Amino acid sequence: MKNYIRYTFGLVLLVALLSIGLRYLPADWTRGVGFKPVDILADLNRGNSVGALDQLDAEAGAGQTSRPDGDNPQTMGGYSVRSVTAPDTTEVAAEEEDTTRSVSTIFVEPVLEPEPEVLAPKAVGDSARIDAPTQPAGSEAGDTTSRNTTATAATGGTTVPIRDYSEGGTMLRSFMNKLAHVRGMRRPLRIGFMGDSFIEGDLLTADFRELMQNKYGGGGVGFVPITSQVAGFRQTVGHKFGKWKQSSIVNNKAGRFTISAFHFTPSEDSYVEYKGSSNKKHLDRFGRARLLFISKGQSVIRATVNGTREFLYNTEPSDRLEEMVIDEDIRTIRYQVSDVEGFTAYGVFLENPTGVSVDNFSVRGNPGTTMGRINMTLTRQFGRLSPYDLIILQYGLNVVSSQVTDYSAYRKQMTAVVEHIKSCFPGVAILIMSVGDRATRSDGAFVTMPGIRAMVKTQEQVAQDCGVLFWNTYDVMRTMGGMGTFVKNGWAAKDYTHISARGGRKIATALFDALMAAQ
Repeated sequence: MKNYIRYTFGLVLLVALLSIGLRYLPADWTRGVGFKPVDILADLNRGNSVGALDQLDAEAGAGQTSRPDGDNPQTMGGYSVRSVTAPDTTEVAAEEEDTTRSVSTIFVEPVLEPEPEVLAPKAVGDSARIDAPTQPAGSEAGDTTSRNTTATAATGGTTVPIRDYSEGGTMLRSFMNKLAHVRGMRRPLRIGFMGDSFIEGDLLTADFRELMQNKYGGGGVGFVPITSQVAGFRQTVGHKFGKWKQSSIVNNKAGRFTISAFHFTPSEDSYVEYKGSSNKKHLDRFGRARLLFISKGQSVIRATVNGTREFLYNTEPSDRLEEMVIDEDIRTIRYQVSDVEGFTAYGVFLENPTGVSVDNFSVRGNPGTTMGRINMTLTRQFGRLSPYDLIILQYGLNVVSSQVTDYSAYRKQMTAVVEHIKSCFPGVAILIMSVGDRATRSDGAFVTMPGIRAMVKTQEQVAQDCGVLFWNTYDVMRTMGGMGTFVKNGWAAKDYTHISARGGRKIATALFDALMAAQ
């Protein structure tokens, strides 16, 4: 029998050369005969250069935002336009289940060992509410070690400023004045991030929280829901739970929701347990735990702190949002509820009584427009129990589509949402954080979606219309090389959409620097 093995390597070489050669065929010709562009080296493509991104922005008219004088359809970047009213990426969920179908990318990275820190001892009190605990070492104001070592690497020395569209430009100054006097406040200065899967699992917000607490004090992870589909992925808090029924604002139009966008109902066997984390600074212990709930009956809440100390709270029938507050030196806390009829939980705050607290309110698949349905009465009660000083809106990822460049309908919807949030939190600073870079394959290469630049422009128009703050996340990513560089460096997943923890650290540092530049 004739031996053909010697022809194998020649055949492989021929196929490889043909495959590489196909990428050089004229794009118009390949489309005409029904072929798709081929590039077997696409994963090595760096994406757009900064110069190329500038050229695309000039072509699309994005990045040069002025106050709009109309919502007439237009043509941008050579693409025909159409309106978008529904998200491009949606969440399919059972209304009374703890889990939903995954629609986002979870980027798992090795856990980096944190720097050691010395924690001051804290005496445990005798009651369910005691004096504020001693701050952990390293959380005093003026500690900027972490910020100084990462800021230059993250932004390359370029700071993308926060734009203030409030009347007289007073909103940012007012917030920065509060931040400058945070040590004199008798409560935490509280920042809430409302967003989608871009910040899911505490991505970005974890590093922003750490930077803020390094400089201004504070501790604890802030708000945590009762159940979470990314509890095993999130590294900033240990989180176990069982036998709860979850309802989300994305899939339940009849529920009473606040900015947390979830509520939970227990059974007699339900439990939830939280544990401090050593993954970031200031998270392994916290001085205060607050369970937020509505109890229309007479339920009993049992909280176990550090595995030994127990606290009981007997509820009285009420339609109002209430809280169970425990001031202790807490490393772990477990909640159980008995006589559960009429009981609804909204989540737990794990924080220190002073300093800075940063809350993550991420909802996978949320386009942002659903937040116009948050209950004003309930949300104002939420705001009285947890006063906010800055609310950051991070949406748009689930709306952007590759060929869509007219988001006038979305602009109208989000303007109504922002005005609604302003009514729910009177006097609170609001910052719209634009979508970041998102790439799509074109002619075998990964390039920024035309819809991204149009969405950024739309979001800045919303900020102008509502008189709030705006920060351009797309410009931040562009200064670092864009999504192609993020993927190449492991700062984003290969879906060219979702950032990794390291990518979140880059953007968080840029946001922190933008705030510091506003001082």
